[in-house]
Amino acid sequence: MKKVISYINNNDLIKYAVAALIGIVSFFIVYGKGYLNPTHDGWIMSGYDEGDIIEHYSGWIAYRNSDWGFPIGIAGDMAVPEGTYVSFMDSIPWVAIFFKIFRNILPDTFQYFGLYLLACYIAHGIAGFKLIEYKTKNFVYSLLGEVLFLFAPIFLERSLRHTALSSQWFILFSMLIWLKNRDEYKVRNYVHYLILLVLAIGIHPYFLPMIAMFMLLSVIDDIKGKNYLSIAFFFGNLIITYLTGCFIGVLGTGIGASRGGYGFYSMNLNALWNPTSIGGYKWSAIIGVSPQTYGNYDGFTYAGAGVFLGLFAILLLILINGDIKKVPSTLKNNIPLIAVSVFCTFFAVSNIVTYNDMVLFKVKLPEFIVNACGIFRASSRIFYPVYYLICLAIILTVWKYRNTGNKRAAYYIMLVICFCQISDLRFAIAEKHGRMALSRYSESILNDEGLNSIFENSEFLHIESGYLQIDYALSVVPLKHHNKLYYSIASSGTYEKTYEESARIRAYIKETGDIGKNVIATDNPEDVMQYTSHDNIGYYDLNGIYYIADMSLSDYLLKW
Repeated sequence: MKKVISYINNNDLIKYAVAALIGIVSFFIVYGKGYLNPTHDGWIMSGYDEGDIIEHYSGWIAYRNSDWGFPIGIAGDMAVPEGTYVSFMDSIPWVAIFFKIFRNILPDTFQYFGLYLLACYIAHGIAGFKLIEYKTKNFVYSLLGEVLFLFAPIFLERSLRHTALSSQWFILFSMLIWLKNRDEYKVRNYVHYLILLVLAIGIHPYFLPMIAMFMLLSVIDDIKGKNYLSIAFFFGNLIITYLTGCFIGVLGTGIGASRGGYGFYSMNLNALWNPTSIGGYKWSAIIGVSPQTYGNYDGFTYAGAGVFLGLFAILLLILINGDIKKVPSTLKNNIPLIAVSVFCTFFAVSNIVTYNDMVLFKVKLPEFIVNACGIFRASSRIFYPVYYLICLAIILTVWKYRNTGNKRAAYYIMLVICFCQISDLRFAIAEKHGRMALSRYSESILNDEGLNSIFENSEFLHIESGYLQIDYALSVVPLKHHNKLYYSIASSGTYEKTYEESARIRAYIKETGDIGKNVIATDNPEDVMQYTSHDNIGYYDLNGIYYIADMSLSDYLLKW
């Protein structure tokens, strides 16, 4: 066994392959294989915890159908005639752009979210392994520590609900670059930061401040070493990232990046030990759920029993080895890291401080600061780097004391920590795994013959009710039949021209009955009566939503 491990230690390709394999196995443990079929989208239409995954899927279809334009991420088939952007629908722009290149040879039904999540598990596993191995130089221990990263609740909770936010390998790779640069300044470290930033702007912008946080720490370290060129690299990287964002359409579109919600989608003070989230999963086998308020559900940051055990273990190791007096000097040597971590924590908690279902107090901020914070309004996510720093501190501290007593103690302690973490999460893991089996057989409007027959022969969809705009499923069927939408489901933008043009067309139809290949969706029976007063116009009722179209488009259309 020692010879095998020694051989692997001298072969980076094999080491990373094993680390990737652990990521793959973890994926199958949690999710099974059902999500990997790119031609299966039934599970998406079931909503997976909430409806956002349908928005992401709809955004991809609209972008796939649209002509190429500039910025390259524009989706002209949605929000006609203005168009919107694939980035505004969290459809993982870089991945969408890649697959759009091959759209003519892809199957009619194609989704990449399951495949992308598997890629995230692989990248997350490799990043965690490399991060630990860099400091420990130990293959087996690094694999054990990797498991703690892979079974981080914040990683599992975002997976498939907000698939782009599963790209938390950005954080781990940023931590690795920071540690390497801290040990030895190299220009290539800033090139690596740039690669991460450019990837992040086209995957999910929330990772930008997290990467920039570690890049800033590297600059601070370099200034101490009188490597002032790092300042230029820092700002140069940000400028290139901005230009890349303009190229994709994430930035520079004229649509403000700031939105309301800062202080609402915040992190509750009980978040670390509160195992509750959207989807109703039982995240802890031993800790009960606590109440929350506002939009704290987006601030899910449950640490896991393994992490709590790890914190207790390192405290015990410090006390046993009499190193409590070294703690102040250790803290002093890491002041920039602590300061940035404290800032991230305060930003995540926001200016509206909540505990359980109570608002403890509110801090009134100037409007320009609130607007600036609104760029990252779901502030709780900014705590992710702090969580992973806590995990890394546990892993490296346990390794540090490996020579006290039994040399294998570090392996045993980490093994127990990982077992405790997975055991605590076992019910949520089982629920996530079982959800695939249920969603495989779920019925959705994709299977409705009447609706498909209407959109197979139509070209445009309008909506009469603003409420229907957030019914993401409503947009999927027409887009799959290459219809264009006179509204947008994107979470950013106002689209005044789109709605003005749609209102003009709908008014003309009401007056003349000349509906052509337009379809109007409404949840108001009075609208149906008004449109169907024309002999050529009928309606189709599906779950309380009325689809109004020319009678010649489908045999399923009825008169009122």
